[in-house]
Amino acid sequence: MQRRWRPLAALLFLLVLLLAGGIWWIGRSGMPRREGSAAVHGLAAPVTIRYDRFGMPHVRAASLSDLALTLGYVHANDRLLQMELGRRLTSGRLAELVGDVALASDVHYRSLGFRRWAERQLDALGDESRAALSAYAAGVNAWLAERGSDLPPEFWLLGAAPEPWQPIDSIYFQLAMAHELSFWQGRPEEDRFLWLRAVGRDGLEDLLGGAPLIVPEATAALAAAGGAPTAGRPDRRAEVLAGASALLAGPLQLGSVAPGSNNWAVGPSRTATGHAIVANDPHLPLRLPGFWYQAQLRSPEYEASGMTLVGLPFVVIGQGPSVAWALTNVMLDDHDLFIEQLDDSGRAVRRGDGWLPLETVTETIRVAGGAARELRVRYTDIGVLLEADPQRGLPPRSLAWTGAIASDPAAVFLRIARARRVRELVGKLEEYVAPAQNLVAADRDGDLLYTAIGRVPRRRRGDGRLPAPAWDASYGWDRLMPQRDNPTLLQPADELLVTANHDIRPTGYDPPVPFTAEFDTRHRAERIRELLAARSDWTPPAMAAVQTDVRSLYALELVRLLRRAVHSPPPAAERALATLEGWDGTMARTGPAALFALVERRLGALLFDDDRDRYGLPVAGGRRLLLRALRGELGPQWIDDRRTERREGIEEIAAAALQSAYQEAVARWGPDPAAFAYGALHPLTFESPLGRLPLLRRWLNRGPIPMPGSATTVAAFGGRWRGRLLPVVYGPSMRWLADPADPDATLAVLPLGQSGHPADPHYDDQLPLYLAGRLRRVAWSEEAIAAATVATLSLRPEPRAPSR
Repeated sequence: MQRRWRPLAALLFLLVLLLAGGIWWIGRSGMPRREGSAAVHGLAAPVTIRYDRFGMPHVRAASLSDLALTLGYVHANDRLLQMELGRRLTSGRLAELVGDVALASDVHYRSLGFRRWAERQLDALGDESRAALSAYAAGVNAWLAERGSDLPPEFWLLGAAPEPWQPIDSIYFQLAMAHELSFWQGRPEEDRFLWLRAVGRDGLEDLLGGAPLIVPEATAALAAAGGAPTAGRPDRRAEVLAGASALLAGPLQLGSVAPGSNNWAVGPSRTATGHAIVANDPHLPLRLPGFWYQAQLRSPEYEASGMTLVGLPFVVIGQGPSVAWALTNVMLDDHDLFIEQLDDSGRAVRRGDGWLPLETVTETIRVAGGAARELRVRYTDIGVLLEADPQRGLPPRSLAWTGAIASDPAAVFLRIARARRVRELVGKLEEYVAPAQNLVAADRDGDLLYTAIGRVPRRRRGDGRLPAPAWDASYGWDRLMPQRDNPTLLQPADELLVTANHDIRPTGYDPPVPFTAEFDTRHRAERIRELLAARSDWTPPAMAAVQTDVRSLYALELVRLLRRAVHSPPPAAERALATLEGWDGTMARTGPAALFALVERRLGALLFDDDRDRYGLPVAGGRRLLLRALRGELGPQWIDDRRTERREGIEEIAAAALQSAYQEAVARWGPDPAAFAYGALHPLTFESPLGRLPLLRRWLNRGPIPMPGSATTVAAFGGRWRGRLLPVVYGPSMRWLADPADPDATLAVLPLGQSGHPADPHYDDQLPLYLAGRLRRVAWSEEAIAAATVATLSLRPEPRAPSR
């Protein structure tokens, strides 16, 4: 009997072995190549790529064109899937690859005219930028031709092959970043319009605070005529965002969560070396692979080291031979909506006493495994027409957005890297339009510069916070303001520059037009200044502790205001207050930070959930609104919980929030506040594009990881509540510290690694450093690069076929 089973067992063993071998082979397919040599079509001269032990390439080429070509080659080598999915997402062609699951995403991008914007951007490029993008595309395509069917395993799973790269694909990546960092994707003007309809001008001004609203007459009339939205009506934006491909955990993931960033520079008097230091940690969605790809690029015309974006042929954040620079989001209001009146035929919009024909484009969205969908997109002289939304009570409106204006962003980053002094950059960055960024820079002589790059709309009337009538010529944009009118500060007396998405307008700044923005609170910026001012012997390694600081000045202020608001709390609320008052505001993985998070959530729910439910509208403002409520700066209509028969004041609301949060904390973690598990409440999962598929989740994703920090700490790990958890959605997308006078002292770390291939050691080899708050040294000089090199890839021009 046993003998009869032996052949069957042997056959089963062989089948298992073959299956395992096949899985291994697929898993290893498309592995990045970092050693040896290759002949590359399009190269004019040999190129050397030296990789350090973290997979960072140091590229030396004979020309800028060869440099751009090589960067395209190495980006494809490490991040091909990210490149393919990214260009498809932004161009509205993802459904061609993955089917119906991406249809809502494709409709979103097609209906916003991204294809047209990308074409205009491409036409506006200068000769040098155009040549760089063309060379970059040639490098990507050279890698594709070399590898043939040997592609990363996700392509096998999707049953697809990448198309040849085109220069316009690079523009899509630049537009995607502008889109992600612009507040128009959250449609705040629409929400303000609907709140105006719901609560009137006084109620809206009370909710928003700050400067009085400028309400165009047409906007007020339409709001008054529309009636209140139905309570509990769903927001279609959420449906669009939720409909983004389950296979792409990326650009539409944030929804209404707005990430931030930190950058700063200190001058020679504050450092141990007598050199300036520049720091940056942009807070962006934490994905796998990450946003940034680190590289050093060196040719006679261009030399820079730092962070590149896949799809683009230049360093975005980094340093050249003399200048180091860092970026954060300005939070500029870079868009406006203009309400439209259509004629009876629906083919023209009113302009003054006449009518202007609409331009209509039919977009065909192809869907893998399904029927193609036709989408009508209409344009006015202002921009893309957002169709009427009867469900939300919104009229047709045209979108004006600075990101849709043709510009040459590459030229600015080439100029910054080539600068010898930061003074050369003042008022000389006009080509850059969007997304508006806070540029902090220092040079090897120790001079510091802050300036906002990006262009502000010159509005004829109003400040852009509410929609205006498109038919009234007194509204609208005349042009963009020159960059030299943006806030700028050269060589501050205290040799300290800090931006953290807060209001960066210096005292006495008086722009020709309103500089309207959605600034964050000042708490992160104040904490950075507090830490930097504490010593005058900074070095890059010592400064890494500032980037990983998790003490929240916002939390401490909220606790002080809670104590002031609550006089005779019930016992549980008093215990909560006592616990929080004995806490130093550190958002650590264990301890009272968990209680604070629960109190903050409960306070917001008691104050504003009733308003959201009653009007069917999100209550924007978040932390700022909580502070204003506790300070007594909000009217009683926002404080009272309308779901109860009683009329509550802030003391009752605050006490109830403290009591219920404390009871929840004790129920979850026991009575000892030191054991409250904030990290378990606040997990981070790095999700791969295919990481939502059950069988691949453990192989492709990393996490969940219990995390410290919050949206209000320097190490800003933030997100939105989902059920009983507050998962991290965004955080430092890299950390970088540069010495412009000694580039070999520069430090950096990525959250995961350089590679997007799950079987590559560089897929996640920097994660332990990142979680420990450590950075790695980055080589600049030839001597340092030689010492750091562990692998060399040599590229040579492909021989030309002999002429006949």
